Amino acid sequence: MALLFITAYLFVAIKGKALLVKELENLTHKKVTLSHFSLTPGLKLEIKNLEIERLAKLRFVSLSPSFTGLLKGKLVFNQLTLIHPELFLDKVPVQVTDTKVSTAVIEPQVVSSPEPGKNISIPFGIVRFTIKEGAVTFIDQTVSSGSIKIEVKDINASIKNLYLYPNPAVTEFRLQAIIPWKDNEDQGKIDLEGWLNSLKKDIRATLKINDIDAVYLYPYYSYWVDLDKARIEKAKLNFSSEIHGLNNNVTLDCHLELSDMVRKPLEIGEQEEKASKITNIVLDRFKMMDNGKVELNFAIKTKMDSPQFGFDNFKLAFEEKIMRGRGPSRFKLYDTLILPVKVVEGGAKSFMDLSRAMIDGIFAIGNEFKDSTGEIFQPEEEKEAQI
Repeated sequence: MALLFITAYLFVAIKGKALLVKELENLTHKKVTLSHFSLTPGLKLEIKNLEIERLAKLRFVSLSPSFTGLLKGKLVFNQLTLIHPELFLDKVPVQVTDTKVSTAVIEPQVVSSPEPGKNISIPFGIVRFTIKEGAVTFIDQTVSSGSIKIEVKDINASIKNLYLYPNPAVTEFRLQAIIPWKDNEDQGKIDLEGWLNSLKKDIRATLKINDIDAVYLYPYYSYWVDLDKARIEKAKLNFSSEIHGLNNNVTLDCHLELSDMVRKPLEIGEQEEKASKITNIVLDRFKMMDNGKVELNFAIKTKMDSPQFGFDNFKLAFEEKIMRGRGPSRFKLYDTLILPVKVVEGGAKSFMDLSRAMIDGIFAIGNEFKDSTGEIFQPEEEKEAQI
């Protein structure tokens, strides 16, 4: 047994670097390099300066396998630590047929990462997983403006009992990170904490994202809004969600609030645009409904094994809040909104036009609805039939 252990140790120590590079290249189909590979007598593996071309960089990796897990035919690590990992993700259009279309070029140019877990052929798990000072760079080349780059930095995370096979252990997780906006002038903050039982499909977690720069994310909702006409120079949002689930049924209680908005002042003699006037009216109405705040509260029902969450959820929350204000007569909010618009515009306005104008006002504070399908409200003739 001792001879077998020594033989295995020497083989990994000598051939381990080449084997690791080969396996990673086969998995990712990219060039892989690393500067240091060492294995201690206790089978603790240390790797330095690992780079997967245009996909990931890791300054230091430390991992130690579980002998008990290996004896059971499972690849389980007692500890996995990543220090200064950098991940690069790129979302590209499904099909590009016109090469003349202008798109912003952002380096590094990367391709989509392989689906997590897809190539794992044996049960895999980590007892203690730690990330220190990580970073993710996401480039979305599917937006109307050509591309948008979103970075998440200073990622510090700890996960206990992460298993990609049925296991009764409860997974505990905590993650904190920042999102720099506009050349690090401002930054958002991410805080995620909770636990889940993947076997029973139970979960309890809290997610908070503060100081979201809605103007930076404008390419996602530019189809709906003209920020210049609405005179919006700056807008910040805070988002939070209490997540709880039992037996695969998950509910997300969400809260979205406008925390700060800066409007562009009118120049001397400049006429105020229609979208700007409607923005004033809509913001005032929301503040009246929420004691001076501009916010949305809504719940999302989904499944743990097939989670569904998208910008349609924000759209539906907005629509529900507008309809809620109409009262039993189904007329109250329509009157309070349409009459000021008539005064502002000097004439009657259809409900569909009003809804579009309200979108210009409300969605300009950061709700990303570009991927939503259909109109925000029903067709005009259906609306008029209901009123």
